[in-house]
Amino acid sequence: SHFVSRRSRTPPCPGPILPAMFAVPRAIAQRIAAQRPVVSRAAAPALFCRGFATHKGQCHCGEVHFEVEGKPDWSAICHCSICRRTHSAPYAELCGYKPDSVKVTKGAESLSMYNVHGKSKEDRYFCKVCGSKVYSMLNHLGCKAVHLQNLTSPNHGADGKLHDDFKPSCHIFYASGTITNLDALPKFETLPEAFGGDGKQLPNDFHDTR
Repeated sequence: SHFVSRRSRTPPCPGPILPAMFAVPRAIAQRIAAQRPVVSRAAAPALFCRGFATHKGQCHCGEVHFEVEGKPDWSAICHCSICRRTHSAPYAELCGYKPDSVKVTKGAESLSMYNVHGKSKEDRYFCKVCGSKVYSMLNHLGCKAVHLQNLTSPNHGADGKLHDDFKPSCHIFYASGTITNLDALPKFETLPEAFGGDGKQLPNDFHDTR
C-alpha cells in the first residue's frame, strides 16, 4: 500500500487470526462471524492478519509524537459514558495494540496520566500542553487503546480518510450512547463475545425507539 511503509523481508501472512490477547476459541470466532448482518458480511469484528507497518500519530499541538507497529488487534467505536465524557463527544474511535507496539517518540516528558481516584482499570495518557488524548492503557485487557483521530500521515489517503487497516469493525456499548448511527457495522449492547461480552446486538435505530 502507498499509505504505509513496510519493513524489508516481511514474511508472508499466515492468514487471518484473532488477537492472541483474547485467546478466543474457534467456536466463539464462528459465533461472532454468524452475528454479522447478512447485508454487510464485511461488518463483523475483524480477524486481522498481523503486519509490520509502522504508523505515526501525535497530539493536537504536536508536542507528543508516537508510533504504532503493525495493524491494530481491534478497532471499534465506543459509546460508553466514560469515553463520551472524556472526549466531550458522542463516541470515541479507538484501536487496540499490545503495549510494546505503541511507542512515544517525542515529548514523553509532556505526557500526563489520569486514573479516576486511582481505582480505574484504565490509565489515560494525554498531552499536558494541549490536553488532547494520546492513548489509554487498558490494564484489564493488557493492551493500549490509541485514539484514531490522532493518527497522521501516512495513515490518511488523498481524500483524508484513514487507511483501511484502521477502519472500525463494530460499535460497542451502543446502548449507553445518545445518537443513532446508520452505518452497516454491528452495534453491540455492551461488548462482543471476543471481548468478554454477551454479543447481544441492537438495531441501528435503538435510540430513536426509546
